[in-house]
Amino acid sequence: MGVSKTCGRVRHAASGEPEKPSLINQSLTNRIARTVALGAFIFYLAWNAAWIAGKRIPPSILREVAGIPCPTTGGYRSFLALCRGEFGQSFLYNPLTLVYIFLFCYSMAVLFRQWINRKRLVLSPPIAFAWCASLLIGWAAKFVLGKQYW
Repeated sequence: MGVSKTCGRVRHAASGEPEKPSLINQSLTNRIARTVALGAFIFYLAWNAAWIAGKRIPPSILREVAGIPCPTTGGYRSFLALCRGEFGQSFLYNPLTLVYIFLFCYSMAVLFRQWINRKRLVLSPPIAFAWCASLLIGWAAKFVLGKQYW
């Protein structure tokens, strides 16, 4: 059976039907993505453990490596200022701290409910969008507020 190529798609010469993407390629891509994600997570844990072992608050990896703030940089300082009632200072350290706290609690509640019901642990597209939007807005806010609050 011959195979022809049309517009970037491989078609069977006899039927003219496009071939389905190879499950092997998808599986390999998924394994690579999972390995990279796991490696990044292990690095993140090791980074934080090393700083905490030295009795220091871990700095943002992105800030230390690239010199730019992470959207959540200042979140801990912001939370502490919030607990002390210093709302203005809390906002300056990280304007989206309350949003992040709400999204975190809501996401954990959703995932916990899915775990209790033995469903696949996955956040819905609206929650994922809220996370992405808030992180992008938070990142922009860090640049607007200036380096003194990184």
